[in-house]
Amino acid sequence: FLLIIYIYLIFNSIFIAQDFDSLVRSIGFIRFFLLAYAIFYYLNIENRKYKNLVLKYWSYIFFIVTADLIFEVFLHKNILGFSSNYPGRLAGFTGEELKVGGYYFGFILLTLSYLLYKNKYSFLIFFCIFIIVALLIGERANFIKILIIYLFFTFFVAKNIGYKNIFIFLSTILVLFIFIYNYNSYFNTKIRSYSPFHIIDVDKKEKLKHKGFLGYQRHFLHYSTAYKIIKKNPVFGVGMKKFRNESTKEEYNPAKGITGYANHPHQTHFELLSELGIIGYLLIILNILNIIWSSFKNNTKKDLFITSSILFMIATLIPIIPSGSFFTTFTATIFWINYSFLITNSQKIIKNNG
Repeated sequence: FLLIIYIYLIFNSIFIAQDFDSLVRSIGFIRFFLLAYAIFYYLNIENRKYKNLVLKYWSYIFFIVTADLIFEVFLHKNILGFSSNYPGRLAGFTGEELKVGGYYFGFILLTLSYLLYKNKYSFLIFFCIFIIVALLIGERANFIKILIIYLFFTFFVAKNIGYKNIFIFLSTILVLFIFIYNYNSYFNTKIRSYSPFHIIDVDKKEKLKHKGFLGYQRHFLHYSTAYKIIKKNPVFGVGMKKFRNESTKEEYNPAKGITGYANHPHQTHFELLSELGIIGYLLIILNILNIIWSSFKNNTKKDLFITSSILFMIATLIPIIPSGSFFTTFTATIFWINYSFLITNSQKIIKNNG
């Protein structure tokens, strides 16, 4: 299935995009398929003796990133001196790229799963800390996705840690949210003018006064442009990584002074449909849905790492909520790492060769 997708990406780049940069990107995209299978193989060989080691170090890295973000909240810069030039957002180790929310979204449940297997009480403590830090990062879309997968993850682990404990800690998180929101002025004056409520209150600067435009917000302007591109190029799209070129055309811009130009539509479904068309969209989405379903069905031992990645994949497919580009290295790496935990159909190969 992945090889068919890969062949289609190359076909699309040669005959639809007709662009050398698009072709190079499509040829290089196979590295993510190989990454997913390599991680899966490595975590499962020799009776999974390396799995605990890898997950331990991934968790250590997540703790370091979390501590660094808390450090940045109070000192307005992280331990390497990186700071955000966007009010209400944290930079972390990603610097001016401001992508730490995507990293947090991709690894938060995997880290919590590792903690729960190791120690129930440390899980409960970091269960609260992580969601508060996710709020403080200031990325609305990623925080909403994290909140959704958090609630479903809570449902799956409630039996393991006790419904009473879950109720207490969810109540604690709610109280902390209310406290932070009500003391927004404290954050503004005491913590170097940092405010996490960019994430809750829509930034007035992002509103676009354009009649009839849904939401009056910049992301919906990208969606509107992508929709027009899809209508004009429904079958094959405009070519991989060509939205950035197509969206500059005057025919897709709704009014003078208002443009839907962007490097990508900032939403996975719109990106796949506008660049790869219905054919490419169905190939990728059906593959994702298939592996989600097969993993859910075969997860008889209730492996929390598989559950975590299933929830991540589902949240990635939520429509409307903005997302990073499916084809960029940063976003794709996180996606295919989670994908690697769901390659359940390869377990027979591992068992036969292990």
